[in-house]
Amino acid sequence: MTVLSFYSQGGGKVAAHSWQSDTRSIGAVSYLAIQVYEYAHHRTFRAVHQRNAALQVFAFGHLPSDHFLRPLPSQPQLAPDGRTLTVDEEAIRVFTELRGKEKQVHLAVKALAGARRNARKKMRAMGVEDAEIDSGRD
Repeated sequence: MTVLSFYSQGGGKVAAHSWQSDTRSIGAVSYLAIQVYEYAHHRTFRAVHQRNAALQVFAFGHLPSDHFLRPLPSQPQLAPDGRTLTVDEEAIRVFTELRGKEKQVHLAVKALAGARRNARKKMRAMGVEDAEIDSGRD
């Protein structure tokens, strides 16, 4: 995945999510706008996923900050046509390790999201506004 931009919620109870130029903490980010690459082989990932091959379109998405695991250890190399992304040996090692622990990672992310949801409910029940809750994220 390539992070294209990230957003966080401003102050106030019904504040909008807005683009941010930088952040000190992933916890302060609401979500990331990303381009998603599919593993192809060896150290190569493709922008056009097999499910989109007939249309030849790239895949994009919004990733909640709770689902962001870690940055790559180095900058990947993007092909001039933008269709393939190649990572170095250290990055593919990280990918392989995480892929082998996919079930555990999924359960951990699910537990974190549930804990955050429950904490938010409790804070709201105590009368704390969303902006105050979000200001404690970083």
